[in-house]
Amino acid sequence: MCALSEYLKQMNSILPEHGEVEVVPLEEGFSNKTYQISWQQQPRLVLRISDLNSQAFAIERAAELAVCQLVSAQRLGAKVLWHNEQAIVWEFLPGQTLAWDVQHTQASLMPICQSLSALHQLPSIAQEYDVYRVIADWLAQLAKTDMTPELRALTQQTRTFYQSLKPVPRPAQLRLCHNDLNPKNVLLDGSKAWLIDWEAAGMNDPLFDLAVLAHVHHLTAAQLQHAYQAVVGSEPMPVAFEAIDAYRKAYVVRELVWLLLRHQLCGSQDLDCLQWYHALLNDPVFNPYFKAEPV
Repeated sequence: MCALSEYLKQMNSILPEHGEVEVVPLEEGFSNKTYQISWQQQPRLVLRISDLNSQAFAIERAAELAVCQLVSAQRLGAKVLWHNEQAIVWEFLPGQTLAWDVQHTQASLMPICQSLSALHQLPSIAQEYDVYRVIADWLAQLAKTDMTPELRALTQQTRTFYQSLKPVPRPAQLRLCHNDLNPKNVLLDGSKAWLIDWEAAGMNDPLFDLAVLAHVHHLTAAQLQHAYQAVVGSEPMPVAFEAIDAYRKAYVVRELVWLLLRHQLCGSQDLDCLQWYHALLNDPVFNPYFKAEPV
């Protein structure tokens, strides 16, 4: 991977010819190295340098770029200004990301739902996303690595969680979905919600987006019902809530497996993934579904 200074040289065409450029790391993301670039005391750009093994984590960078360009044209996400194989630069967007313990009001939830609804109406792309396949692929990647006894036990524990899932039948009509709509991937700017971080984007069941929204944005039952109506455009049937609950369980398992795989491929570095694994597994808000067995 290039040094930060090398990326700045490569993207020179979108930087000012004169004057100082200030580069500040953004600490909210787990997956990559992200920087805010400012000049004349104004934030202008966001640079993200990929810090994950794209093949191991099944990230299609070309598909991600295509989605970024598609959503920026519809003013759902930031405009791409420069990119290469490892890095991408977006225009800086106004707004604030949400807290992990966000408690929504109608005023903060509805802009997100409106953006989700618009996203689900965009044209199809070739890339598909199936959370059950993703989990299986990540577990297979872990199995290929040289694991410590502790990690082997944690992997088997999480595989047991995965095997207990009851997959939601794949719908006949898929929609373009974000697939990772946690509070740090939403920028609220008044009545406008921008969506960011499109690594997991692909054609999927839109109920999965609703499930992630419900789970990590801590929606009440009434808020989930309103969100469903706003995103899907109809009254929810009981089977829809059953699917959302099943997807919530799958989301929890996905996040746990992601932490194990990141630990194995990246080490501790700036994120102690095993500490996060235990914290999330034993958090009754994030994980009300699976009991942690002694390891």
